[in-house]
Amino acid sequence: MSQAAAQPLVSVVIPAFQAQASLPAALASIAASGLPPERIEVVLAPDDGQRYSDLPEHGLRLVRCAHHHIATGAGPARNRAIARAHGGYIAFLDADDTWAPGYLAALLPLAQRCGAAFGRTRILMGGYPLLHLPEPHRQRLDLADLGRTGASFHPVLRRDLAGPFADRPSQDVLHTLEVLSLMGGAAPLAPVAYNLHLSPQSATADRRFAERVGQAYTRHITEITAGRTRISAAHIPAARAAFQAKARLNRAYMAAGTDRFFYQFMQDRLAG
Repeated sequence: MSQAAAQPLVSVVIPAFQAQASLPAALASIAASGLPPERIEVVLAPDDGQRYSDLPEHGLRLVRCAHHHIATGAGPARNRAIARAHGGYIAFLDADDTWAPGYLAALLPLAQRCGAAFGRTRILMGGYPLLHLPEPHRQRLDLADLGRTGASFHPVLRRDLAGPFADRPSQDVLHTLEVLSLMGGAAPLAPVAYNLHLSPQSATADRRFAERVGQAYTRHITEITAGRTRISAAHIPAARAAFQAKARLNRAYMAAGTDRFFYQFMQDRLAG
């Protein structure tokens, strides 16, 4: 077997916490992402002590990180998976989310040409679409999008641009800001969707989550301002402004009452 055939082209990083029910759909969407399954490596990082030994593999290379970790957080779990990854490109998928068909086929060529590329974020609740962000005419994602829409976005990128992730809520947003900064402030945006599925088990369904994420925003702003992230000095004001905008949205959400998902709140806010 040649080295090209032995090495996966893309490693898909999945942190897993109590994800036995949702992972089969996530893996099926990876298998339908438009690349030959043998070119895709899925690196699963359990964070609940489970082995996840009975998952459907769909012909994918499924690598499992050590299973003894318990509730270390999504950031450390992603870091463990990146350390185990062999692909020259890294993609991200949460265990309770899915990709639209053809996701990697659309994003990988852009990442190969530019270093990183992003899909749009489609937010669904019970299969019903709430939001599809950003606007359809947009072809690039920039730093301001992270604060304006309130959404997270997920890159496919060269391995050297991936991680590390911080150990606190909203670490994926900070990582996206870092990647955008490394790309000069913006990155290509493909029309294909990352499907973020809301359910009663989602972390954002916890009423205390809004309080914890507000504290994390303050910490992120401090780290960005102090130059302790991968964000360049030229992009620090815009990155800080993105988290300040997210903090304002979070405060408005808490003031409106947290008896619904944040993205339901954002659906009304963006429509108004």
